[in-house]
Amino acid sequence: MTETFFKILLFLHISGGSIGLMCGILVFILRKGDRRHHTLGKVFIFGMMLAGFTSLAMAILHPNTFLFLVGIFTIYLVGTGARIISTKSTLSNHPIDRMLQIGMLLSGSILIYLGAKGLIEGNYFGIVYVVFASIGLVMAIQDIRTASKTPSDNKAYIRKHLQRLGGGFIASATAFLVVNLTALPEWFPVWLLWILPTILITPLIVFWSKKYKPAKLIST
Repeated sequence: MTETFFKILLFLHISGGSIGLMCGILVFILRKGDRRHHTLGKVFIFGMMLAGFTSLAMAILHPNTFLFLVGIFTIYLVGTGARIISTKSTLSNHPIDRMLQIGMLLSGSILIYLGAKGLIEGNYFGIVYVVFASIGLVMAIQDIRTASKTPSDNKAYIRKHLQRLGGGFIASATAFLVVNLTALPEWFPVWLLWILPTILITPLIVFWSKKYKPAKLIST
């Protein structure tokens, strides 16, 4: 019975991740802000949240600390991105926001510990843990520090929304590469495959974020 339930969860997890990946690609390359963008964005959020929550359940049924922590990481990024666009505000002091922040702080801290421990023991895969955890921790701390602060411009929530859902897309792309690209040449380091989407997609997130920067006031 447990194994059957696990297989169902795995199917839902793969389906959610695949939906998120496909919609994420389209959201990145198509025009922003129109009805098509909103529809694809909602489907992306649904797919990624499905992948995140099913990963938590699978990690409990078949104990896997890393899968559980990555699930929390995904839920945090996509959850905060969805919250921001639904409220059209960067304020993050609602109980739901606090739960997301605390979850990210705890999982990020554990990932940092596991990564550092791995590096000390000579396992360079620990770099992956440290990189992902550092990104999540910085975001969570930023959310906590600015939870009740109203930004000085009205486009701040759009930039933050892009950055968080962009991070969720990176998580989806990373999972796709790691699961499907197994026949790698011996000289290619596995840890590099894990951070390759971050290296490639982050400049795109920065590019789109700059388009929503507030206009500079011209002094006379």
